[in-house]
Amino acid sequence: MKGIRRSLTMEGLNLERLIRQAGDNGILLTQLRRGGRRMTALVAEDQLPALQEMAQKGGWSLICGRRHGLGRLLDMLHGRRVLAVCAMIALLALALATQLMWQVEIRDAGVYEADIRLYLDELGVRPVMLRSRVDTAALRDALEWRYPRVAWFECGWRGMTLAITAVQGTAQGETVTHLGSGDVVAARDGIVTSVVTMAGTPQVKAGDIVREGQVLILGQERIAQEETRPVMARGTVMARVWDSAVIRLSAVETQTTYTGRVQEVLTVRCPWFDLWALAPSGFEKQDVRVEEIPLGGVFFPLTAHWETRMETETAMQPRAEGQLRAEAAVAAMRKLREKIGIHDDLVDKWVDYCMIEDEILEAVATGERLIDIGTPRRIGR
Repeated sequence: MKGIRRSLTMEGLNLERLIRQAGDNGILLTQLRRGGRRMTALVAEDQLPALQEMAQKGGWSLICGRRHGLGRLLDMLHGRRVLAVCAMIALLALALATQLMWQVEIRDAGVYEADIRLYLDELGVRPVMLRSRVDTAALRDALEWRYPRVAWFECGWRGMTLAITAVQGTAQGETVTHLGSGDVVAARDGIVTSVVTMAGTPQVKAGDIVREGQVLILGQERIAQEETRPVMARGTVMARVWDSAVIRLSAVETQTTYTGRVQEVLTVRCPWFDLWALAPSGFEKQDVRVEEIPLGGVFFPLTAHWETRMETETAMQPRAEGQLRAEAAVAAMRKLREKIGIHDDLVDKWVDYCMIEDEILEAVATGERLIDIGTPRRIGR
């Protein structure tokens, strides 16, 4: 076969003469390697018969080896015909699969989704079909004509899936005839950062300080130069707000020390009474260490009860300020998180400290958030 090269081994005397004759006859030998009276090379398979005839006439030995490149692959597949056929079928199937539409995905269509699927079925757009038979631009125009309440459609390919996205747009504010009118008011104090109005007339702008209950979006819309209509105001008013939590910790602690005076008393006890009473303690404050040793007995068990009484004194000591502040800060921030919700993100946070009569440390944790403070307030029906 033309273009396929085969390895060969040449043996004999004066191999250079064979190579010269091959060159004179247009036979190209490549990758020549010599070792003693033996030489290896590659030759085109269609030139091999002429080289063999030349070697036979000159008394040289010529041994043919395996094919190289594409020929080697053909030799390998020759003994594995079933595998080669299966591989070719798999490649063809894969190539065909990439040209097919396997799935239709409809997103953000809301109540129209079921009807869109029926409409696509009427148009013949259904899995499994060739992608080339689906004109996405024409399909988009057809959907926008059929569903005028949808702002627009997006049709495109995501791999082998036809993706159709419905963009609903912004709904118009409803009038007093249906739901009555209403304002959007501030649910709490804050500083406005942005106002997005979907229905109504905004009354504040970024940078304004607002108080709880203040009207943020008025439930009215201008329909002419001197004419307005009531609507149910809707929108988002993002504002910076602050929350705080207070923790109070004692700035002093009670420290106990031992005076060195010790009293030891002993008694023998049974389950119902003591054989003799314990001597009363002569200490005002004390720590007691108790040891009990069983003395035996089955029907009348006895236990030796030994008390060691150590006299103590207590004094109030101030706590280390650094440790006290760190403990108060952790407790205050934990209380703040419980108040605002552990999943809310804080834009900023800090802790302020105040000492009350040198005995109480008050820690105030403050957190700043960015939230929507607008809440609807209905005016009437």
